[in-house]
Amino acid sequence: MNEQELLVILKDTQEILVQVDKRLQKMEENNIKDETLTGMKASILKHVEATGYLVTAVEEQKKLIGEMPQKTKMTIEHRITGRQLPYIITVAVLLLVSVLSLFASFQLWQENSTLYDNDIKIRMVRLLYPQVSLDIDSIYNTNPKQLKIWVKQEEERLLAIRKAEENARQSTEQAERAKQELERLKER
Repeated sequence: MNEQELLVILKDTQEILVQVDKRLQKMEENNIKDETLTGMKASILKHVEATGYLVTAVEEQKKLIGEMPQKTKMTIEHRITGRQLPYIITVAVLLLVSVLSLFASFQLWQENSTLYDNDIKIRMVRLLYPQVSLDIDSIYNTNPKQLKIWVKQEEERLLAIRKAEENARQSTEQAERAKQELERLKER
């Protein structure tokens, strides 16, 4: 063999080696891809199995929902039980206390108005008749209980006099009416 033939054979061998090397690289890549694909395949199989369980569970739920009646009759009853009784009693007591407090407040408001009016009257008497107010103050300071009794007796006496005067006035009016009636009857 000559040199040129040897070179051609060497060149052919190199090309074959390069091609074999490329094929080996492709095979290694395919092997790596195969391993990845094998892992992905296992993962997909697990997901498919889990999805199968989910589909089964959903179908069971649909079946149970289908077995349920379309309308359910419900009755709502309100009852006062023993546990609610203390609250009801508390509300009733609070309502009663509120009403009584409102009534007492109204009474006190009226009494305060009366006291304010009386205070104005007393201050006016003090301004117009200072000597009389000083005499009343000195009498009250010496014996307040006796003055209260005397004032009460005087008020009762004046009330009796007013009633007697009113009765007398009414009786005189009745007497005059009777006279007029008598005169009218006589004229007929």
